[in-house]
Amino acid sequence: MPTRARNPVLVLAVVAVLPALLLGSLTLYAHSNDASISVPVRTSSPPVSVPRALPTPLLSLRRAPSPLAASRRTALLTQAVQPLTAAVDATSCLAVGMDDRMVAATNADLQVIPASNLKLVTATAAVQVLGAGTVFSTSVVGAAPANGVVDGDVYLVGGGDPLLSEQWYTQPSASRKRPPQHATSIEALVDQVVASGVTSIKGDVVGDGSRYDDERHPPGWSRDIRASVDGVPVGALVVNDSITQAGGIGDDPAKSAAATFRSLLRARGVQVGGNAATGVAPAGAGVLATVTSAPLTDVVNEMLVTSDNLTAEMLVKEIGRTVAVPGTRDAGLQVIGSKLVEWGVPVGAFSLADGSGLSRENRITCNGLLTVLHRGSGTDAVGSAMAKAGDAGSTLDGKFEVPGLQGVLQAKTGSLREVKALCGYFPAAGGEVAFVLILNGASAPNYAGPWEQLSQVLLAAAAAPPAASLAPRQT
Repeated sequence: MPTRARNPVLVLAVVAVLPALLLGSLTLYAHSNDASISVPVRTSSPPVSVPRALPTPLLSLRRAPSPLAASRRTALLTQAVQPLTAAVDATSCLAVGMDDRMVAATNADLQVIPASNLKLVTATAAVQVLGAGTVFSTSVVGAAPANGVVDGDVYLVGGGDPLLSEQWYTQPSASRKRPPQHATSIEALVDQVVASGVTSIKGDVVGDGSRYDDERHPPGWSRDIRASVDGVPVGALVVNDSITQAGGIGDDPAKSAAATFRSLLRARGVQVGGNAATGVAPAGAGVLATVTSAPLTDVVNEMLVTSDNLTAEMLVKEIGRTVAVPGTRDAGLQVIGSKLVEWGVPVGAFSLADGSGLSRENRITCNGLLTVLHRGSGTDAVGSAMAKAGDAGSTLDGKFEVPGLQGVLQAKTGSLREVKALCGYFPAAGGEVAFVLILNGASAPNYAGPWEQLSQVLLAAAAAPPAASLAPRQT
């Protein structure tokens, strides 16, 4: 029996109706149960908050105020320094940096005579090699006293203290406008000996300066310098810079120190049978008294503020003693030279003959000194040890005494007959300017003009807006 054909229309109708029936059944089932399904319906939309426009646009440079402030400081400095760079002649040099970056220079790689600006190098090397807290001790050694009597010699042993002084020597005088400011009292050492019960010394008072060699003056010092208070003889045992109250200068520092010590003992009632002499203390001798200097940071401050040449030369020999005993100038200069290279100053950029800058054989570039300045800052052990503009008793006394510079500018001066030098730091609107200006030859006597131009340069940099004023606006 033939099969009946299926109706295609009917099949399609059934397929279409089935989903609707299924959905309806589920709806009836849901309504027939206790649990209900609720669908939240939002009847109204919350108010849309449109943010106000930013006071400072998102991509504004104000959102990086520190780089912006630095850029403006540099721009003002660069513009202001142009007249000064044009005024520096072919025998002199200038280098000016802002925030550890050079921004202007003239003949920056020309080797020039730095005069006392070289003390910046000596100070920086001394602090690094010896340590900022280093002190220098001077001792009295000899046999222990029996019933107050020392049966033999006593030795005054120098420890490299450049500021060992009597009280009178710390007072200003016509010939000494800048006396020691951090002096070590030789009287205190004498008083210790007396307090120990010593009433008599049968032998000599022997000055021992064997810590350093016997070179009294660097060979580059001229005859007139050696004969002046600026060029007193160098040794490891020095009292009053070897200068007497009458104004004379002793030619043997250790013997002069021993004579002073002997006189002070006798003034306190101690009998001394022998004379002042020089020699080396025997090994193992007992210590009768010791006096210690201020820390190296104060010694460096003394050297930079008063431009003390003896201190600089003694520090060179003390640095030399780290590699050679006794300490020598040559050894010290070799160590300092190696430090300059370590700091990034090329070997060909300097030639050192002493540590004070008195020798006209010294050479260095403005770029080299700026590198040393950039290695430090105006707030570190060396920078903060510099004289400030207008400081009484310093080499800046009476200089740069104008608003904005006085008490702010920190610098080291340098002067020889044909040299006028100045280097240092100046804080400016949150940054720091480092500068080196060394005039050699015919331009040195006419330094007042370039120094005035430098003043204007620094004040221009100080007028830059600080970073805080360039920060994003709040309203």
